[in-house]
Amino acid sequence: MNAARTVLLYAVAAIVGILLGLATAQATVSCTGSCNTKPIFPAWQSGLIGLACAAVVVIACALIDEEFVPVTRQWLRAVRHRISGDGRKRHAG
Repeated sequence: MNAARTVLLYAVAAIVGILLGLATAQATVSCTGSCNTKPIFPAWQSGLIGLACAAVVVIACALIDEEFVPVTRQWLRAVRHRISGDGRKRHAG
C-alpha cells in the first residue's frame, strides 16, 4: 500500500478546502460609489464551503485511487486500537 500517496492526497484535499474557504471569505458584494463592502458569506459559511470542497476532493480520491480507502481503513484501525489500548504490547511475565 502506498501510504505516502494517501498522505499527499489528504494534504491536497486540505489545501483545496482552505484555499476555497479563503476565496469565498474574500468575495464581497459590489457597490458603486463609496460604500463599505460587505462579504457575501459569513465566516462560518466560508468555512463550511471549504470543508465541503475538501470532502469532495477526498471522495474523488477514494473513487480514483484504489489504495486510498484501504490505507485510510488501516490508519483508522490503528487509531482505534491505540485509543482502546489494544495496540499495547503485552509482556508475559
